[in-house]
Amino acid sequence: MRMATNRRRTRRTQRWGDWLAERAKPYDTVLVLVHGMGAAYRSQILLEWAEPLLQRMDWLARDRVIGANGDHGVTIHNSDLVGDLPIITATVRFPGPESTPPKERSTIEHRVAIIEARWSESFVPMTRAQVFQWAIGFLWHAILRMLTQFWGTMVLVPWYTMTNHPRNIWQKWPKFAPIRIIAIVLVFTVDLARLLLAFTAFVVTSAVVIALGLIASVVLPLLSPLLLIPWFKNVAQKVIDGVVESIGDVAAWKERPVRATAMRLVVRSALEQAKRLVGDHGDVHVFAHSQGAAVATYALFEELTPSDYRVTRLTTVGAAVVLLGRDKWRGRPDVYTPVSNWLDKTQDAPVAWANHWGIWDPFSAGPIADTNYGARARWRNAYFPVPDDSMGPEEHAVHNTSQPFTDHSVYYKNIVQVVDPTARSLLGARFPASKPSVEYVENRLAVVDQKSNGVNMLAAVAMAATLPGLPLTASWLIWIYEGIAWLVGTLLGIIPGSTVTGESAKQHVQFLLADPSKQPDPMDGPQLLLSPWGWVLSSLLLLAFFIWINQFVSRFSQRSRVWKRCPKSPFAWLALWSIPRALFVTGAAWSLCATVIVWASSWQVQAVVWTCSGIALIAIFVFIEPLIAPAPMVVPARGPVGAESAPPVALRLKDVVSTAEFQSDLDDRKVFLAKDKAELRALKRKRGQWLSNIQQSRQLELRRMAAEAKTNRGSVEQVRSSS
Repeated sequence: MRMATNRRRTRRTQRWGDWLAERAKPYDTVLVLVHGMGAAYRSQILLEWAEPLLQRMDWLARDRVIGANGDHGVTIHNSDLVGDLPIITATVRFPGPESTPPKERSTIEHRVAIIEARWSESFVPMTRAQVFQWAIGFLWHAILRMLTQFWGTMVLVPWYTMTNHPRNIWQKWPKFAPIRIIAIVLVFTVDLARLLLAFTAFVVTSAVVIALGLIASVVLPLLSPLLLIPWFKNVAQKVIDGVVESIGDVAAWKERPVRATAMRLVVRSALEQAKRLVGDHGDVHVFAHSQGAAVATYALFEELTPSDYRVTRLTTVGAAVVLLGRDKWRGRPDVYTPVSNWLDKTQDAPVAWANHWGIWDPFSAGPIADTNYGARARWRNAYFPVPDDSMGPEEHAVHNTSQPFTDHSVYYKNIVQVVDPTARSLLGARFPASKPSVEYVENRLAVVDQKSNGVNMLAAVAMAATLPGLPLTASWLIWIYEGIAWLVGTLLGIIPGSTVTGESAKQHVQFLLADPSKQPDPMDGPQLLLSPWGWVLSSLLLLAFFIWINQFVSRFSQRSRVWKRCPKSPFAWLALWSIPRALFVTGAAWSLCATVIVWASSWQVQAVVWTCSGIALIAIFVFIEPLIAPAPMVVPARGPVGAESAPPVALRLKDVVSTAEFQSDLDDRKVFLAKDKAELRALKRKRGQWLSNIQQSRQLELRRMAAEAKTNRGSVEQVRSSS
């Protein structure tokens, strides 16, 4: 027993020694994560980004197209989320690019560590009064930048599309003059309709944003005195504290240089730790979001020398670098040129800078540049490339949700446009590079998918707002409400002593019905109308139901597009996943037309017909818009990395899909998909045979035991009879 105990102790000591030796090795890449504005608890940003990044790296390393097998992928060694320095370490094993089949591939092991720089607790927050006094001026600065971003996304993109389409058609069809003219007229009509709709949407959105800004400008100075009222403090305390937590960090960064320095010191400490982890041969990558991008950029290119910390790459997402700038000293000029600082600090040791900004993100508001002209020029190059000499990082215009005010906080969910390029950069230059044609198709399908989600959301809002107002729909909803009330009342009536019945419970939902005087004529059929409360409640329930359906469809489309990399033809994928969008848009158009017919009884027939015809035309345009809208492209960096890079070239999906490179990749994926299915079927057959053998063995054993029991009973009977 003592020898067994010693052996277990020896094995435990050996495992501990192996773990310490593994930990002592330098890492190939260390990623430093810097969070955005607002309070961040320990490991929050680490978990938010490490999980999708490691999951994507595992998927990339196990891609069979590059020769991977079951031995490749990510192995997590340490996941310390509660220590003084939260850290996640892993080893990624992937096939080496130097060998080609049928030769045996070599395997490369790439060690990765991920740590966080959490600066939210590094300073004393400002008081409510100080934050609110500062917030009024900053609010309108942010609103103007937001409206500028929305103007570009909603108006300028359709405008440039309308002006570029006729030129492209004229150049591509030089021998068919009549067809060219007809095509130009049709395309111009569609583009003009899109421009008018987008301009109308921009005017409505701007009016709402400006109205909210005016209300906030009046309310903010009054909040601190109002908190002296006990009942108001009890109601609004948590909401106001949440607002102060969010914008208070921004106010401290801009108005308090001492506290801003404390934020940057946290980033510096994380960089020092990262440098110790990589040793003398690894690379340090910095990944920063929102206000953290302003903090990290200023620390790297103003106060530090990136090469001293082995920093070779900076990735910013939703970066508020231009919005927040630098800390403000009284009497000093508030001029901040982040791109020039980047150029000056990285001349000898280049630092690649990739900036990801959502097209609806009001905080990043587009590319990073030292001047408004440079930012606008690089923004246009993301859609319609033109010769340009403005300096700036590599710009990625991305589609997170295709909805205003929601893009800023969900970059970690954008696998194709944000997570995938970041994961590839962490794997280093030894990992096989992606094919440009495959990247283009993935980006294009991602844009179509996200635009479709936005269209479905708009259609869901339209249906949820109008369907409860239709008598037939209202009758069905009342029948459902009464049925649920009857069922609940019947179940409660089973309880001993309860006086509730199903019929009495139905009376509690009668407030959802409109007044009897407003109900339709009973001669028209069993139809009812909802009260205002019933309409609002039904609209909310229907909206939740439609959003759930849209999210359900979106999960399936994302899995086929992102994790299976669309093994079918892209056009087949587009046709398949256009069906849900068609159903949503058709349902919205039908509900709007039905509402017009029911509630516009005083209109003339011609007005109703023209209105419904306009709704149908808008529905057709909304359906095809995600398919014909331009997709943003990656704008190469102009600076120490990629200074001579040419502007991106506008491509068409049809031309890229027909290239030999994409077709070869698609054929390989089809072959491997067929092999995976065959292996799965063989595994199922093997498992079925194994289960069948076990069942047969059990049956034989049961028969043998039954025969033995019968023999034993015969022996017992013989003994009894003889005795």
